[in-house]
Amino acid sequence: MKCVALSLLISTLLLGACAKNPVTGEQDFALISEQEEISQGRGYHPEIIKTYGLYDDPDLQQYVNQVGQQLAAMSHRNNLEFHFTVLDTADINAFALPGGYVYITRGIMAYLDSEAELAGVLGHEIGHVTARHSVRQQAGQFASSLLGVLIAATTGESSLGNLSQQLSTGLVRGYGREHELEADRLGAEYLHKIGYDPDNMLEVIGVLKDQEVYEKELAKIENRPANIYHGVYSTHPRNDDRLKTVVRAARNLSSKQYRDNNRPVYHGRIDGLVWGSSLHQGVVVNNRLMHPGLAIALQLPEGWRVDNNPQFLQARDPSSSASIQIGVVPREAQESAGAALRRLAKNDELEINSTNYGATATTIVKAGNGQSQPARISAIPLKNDLFLMFIGTSSDEHFKATDEQLLKTNASFRHLDPVQVAAIKAPRLHIIPRNTQSFESLAQQSALEYDALNRLRLLNRSYPDGKITDHVMLKTITLDK
Repeated sequence: MKCVALSLLISTLLLGACAKNPVTGEQDFALISEQEEISQGRGYHPEIIKTYGLYDDPDLQQYVNQVGQQLAAMSHRNNLEFHFTVLDTADINAFALPGGYVYITRGIMAYLDSEAELAGVLGHEIGHVTARHSVRQQAGQFASSLLGVLIAATTGESSLGNLSQQLSTGLVRGYGREHELEADRLGAEYLHKIGYDPDNMLEVIGVLKDQEVYEKELAKIENRPANIYHGVYSTHPRNDDRLKTVVRAARNLSSKQYRDNNRPVYHGRIDGLVWGSSLHQGVVVNNRLMHPGLAIALQLPEGWRVDNNPQFLQARDPSSSASIQIGVVPREAQESAGAALRRLAKNDELEINSTNYGATATTIVKAGNGQSQPARISAIPLKNDLFLMFIGTSSDEHFKATDEQLLKTNASFRHLDPVQVAAIKAPRLHIIPRNTQSFESLAQQSALEYDALNRLRLLNRSYPDGKITDHVMLKTITLDK
């Protein structure tokens, strides 16, 4: 009897959950109203800013918002109040929250080459909003959860999942091939409507496909997962005929003479864009971390690949897969560095070695592959009741050599005075006239430290073997004096 009642409840909910899709005009299964959708986006927005940071360039923020608003005005939901934000992260990404909140990272903007390409990325994300992809995804998850309730009634198994958690983890991972293609089609349509050739979307796909190929090859060498942008690019091959058909269909909407792609204006806007980690995350130059907010510096091992994320810094040795993670943790009342290590290691018997900078110890940790391996953990007291925490590890085979590097990194720790803090500069992207005859020489002149040749080729649409002489202007990375 319970199963019949639950079946009737599910049927009633499903019948009452239909809403008109603003793009197709057809009925969709959706449990969330437009006002609830807007409320979701408004609620998540502060968390996104807290996680990634707001890029500190009001002129660039205004420029991206201006381009985005032109597209939004031509969209199927121009009644929504759209918000466009540049996030302060080197991640190559763009995504949208429900209700009109669209985000693009400075990391992806470095690889774009014109205002039309910027519009292509923003238009794609607007397409996700106008087609209510997040809402439709939630509805599908809810339907699956309701089925779980029905199963639970007879099996005693678990019931409803946490839809908000499912939503938040899905936002930056994409919506699947069909929804991504629909966003491609809509983005191309909005691009057409504001006067840009929809083929600019295909240009973006090309350069970011090159980025994806490079990242996968690099990840294989470094024995780590590849960090791939989720959206319009990840679901398509570079020469996908279906994608080309979807994008170019926008040209048939009306007869139009497309305007110039506005490359000089875009180049002017991104000239001076921060490259890599920002000042508030700490700057890494020649593998030396300098953090203005914490007023500290330390030297990371030479040749190790550094990724400075908002939550922690990680450096990896490509040759041995040794790694070190560095982050900040709160200090408990009157806690010593050694006590902090024992607390965080959950080992009251941990053998602590005191140093002139704090405390350190060796222990055993579980690596990503589930295998136990040796590690060194260290704690250095900072101001404001914080500890700078280090954890470095490698296989047994490499740990002796790794541990020497870790101890050197610990011993390199220095406090910075106000003059030293004020002198810290971040590497920046600059647009310069071509003054060299090879990417090899451009790489030698740049501030890029890791695989500079391939990264400059990617920035300049010449990966893997294009000629520098094909360019009048070049993107490069320099350290401002």
